[in-house]
Amino acid sequence: MSTPNKLTTTSILSLSFVSGVTTVITGIIPQLTQQFPTAAPTLIEWLVTSANLSALITLLLNPYLTRRFGSRHVVISGLLLSAVAGALPLLLTNLTLIMASRIILGLGIGLFSPHAIGLIAHTYHGELRARLLGYQTGLSALGNAVLLVLAGWLVLLSWRAVFLLYLILAVLAFLAVKALPATTETTTTTHQHAKLPASRWILLALTFMTYLLIWGVQLKLPTLFTERHFGNASVLNLTLAAMNLGGLLAGLTFGKLHQHLHRYTLMLGYAGAALTVFILWWTTSAPIGIAAAVGFNFIYSYTGPYLVFTSQADLTGHQIDTMSSRITIATIISAFFAPLVWNWLGTLGPATLTTNVLGWIAASLTLLTLLTGLWAWRTQKG
Repeated sequence: MSTPNKLTTTSILSLSFVSGVTTVITGIIPQLTQQFPTAAPTLIEWLVTSANLSALITLLLNPYLTRRFGSRHVVISGLLLSAVAGALPLLLTNLTLIMASRIILGLGIGLFSPHAIGLIAHTYHGELRARLLGYQTGLSALGNAVLLVLAGWLVLLSWRAVFLLYLILAVLAFLAVKALPATTETTTTTHQHAKLPASRWILLALTFMTYLLIWGVQLKLPTLFTERHFGNASVLNLTLAAMNLGGLLAGLTFGKLHQHLHRYTLMLGYAGAALTVFILWWTTSAPIGIAAAVGFNFIYSYTGPYLVFTSQADLTGHQIDTMSSRITIATIISAFFAPLVWNWLGTLGPATLTTNVLGWIAASLTLLTLLTGLWAWRTQKG
């Protein structure tokens, strides 16, 4: 079997590079708040996260669509739909229409994003497949960082200019037309949802809470930077980019750390995150605040791989498929609930909404540290 050419490989890996494209507007939350002063903070933050929820619709439909039309057509359609919907706010002045464009953006992302891994599995074999799957994980974090750096430059022109980044998806669609293989699903077997052990539902709840917390920090960082004068929108986007690189570093070192700490890896992630969020809650120094934000994403990024690894241990094939699907759903719906939960809790406290939210997050992470530490100690004792 011949090895696909470099252009095909580039096209397939580019899907991973833009997997986090919904978050490139995180850094312009303060500008959106100024542009739409009557809109509630929850609604403004939903402009960032709503695409994650609508993506769930096409994620669930993807197996059928791929069998019906082939992965090549599904990917190209998803990239083009995302490019048009993502760039539309360049021309829109109505918040409702911008929200609608973000929802349509999510539908497009749900079409192409699952194929970032699937096309590698279908197109490559042996050691090359394993190597490309490793690249896929790293490119996702690297792509987020690069896009956020570009957003930091574009925001100096205007907040609307950031939406130009979505035109990159149109370029990738053109590349896919030229190079993407016409792969289709070879299996006609209906996916079976297997019953999961009770312990896995606890891990799913913990996964939901874990991502709810990280969304809380990421969504409140833009307001924190504005309130405490940590830097302009460009500095914020560079900080968000550095946070993604910190997450990449954690992913690369997770295996080695887990070999030494085992069950205490999860406790370390929560404890380190609690400390860094407490620093964010307390400090008025820009360098300390930026360092704490980057440190938060680095140390907290040990929790995700641990939850995925532990949740799939000792499961059957169908149970693994079911668990993977449930984890994806848990992470997606956490993005929808985060603005609701944290903006409500932010009203409970003596300080500003943002400072109160960070206090609640630090307290939640401290509680998770204690609970997971106790669990690790008890299971180690047998």
